[in-house]
Amino acid sequence: LNSYYNTGAVAEMIIDGPITAEQTHREVKIDVNQNFATFTLYQGYEETVLHSKSYASNRSAFAVFLHALNLNGFTKGNPDKALSDERGHCATGDRYIFSLTNDGKTLERYWTTSCNGGGTYKGNRLETIDLFRKQIPDYNTLLVNVAI
Repeated sequence: LNSYYNTGAVAEMIIDGPITAEQTHREVKIDVNQNFATFTLYQGYEETVLHSKSYASNRSAFAVFLHALNLNGFTKGNPDKALSDERGHCATGDRYIFSLTNDGKTLERYWTTSCNGGGTYKGNRLETIDLFRKQIPDYNTLLVNVAI
């Protein structure tokens, strides 16, 4: 994981909120690469963008972020394709999808939930979520009055 700091790699976390009506469903995506950390808030299952904001970053910051993810087990997961679909799990809670892509190719993709974990992600769920949130300086402000 550490070697991707100087590539086109993107580490991503998606928080897919509780399963509700199209109008009230929310999803948050945080993408982090060597140049930017980007927060995007979506409405509905077809992902209509409600708000997006990017923050400048650099290779050094990305290297430290990737190393922290590595130390928290970001690359640990069950790659069984039969378990890869998180949809419908933890219906009243959140699904967390973690992925790493490089030059458009998915290198890994794992998921877990706020309903006592579960899923394919085997790293430290809470620390990983916190690491992504901390890449967005005003994360809490961006989610004021958002049910997720």
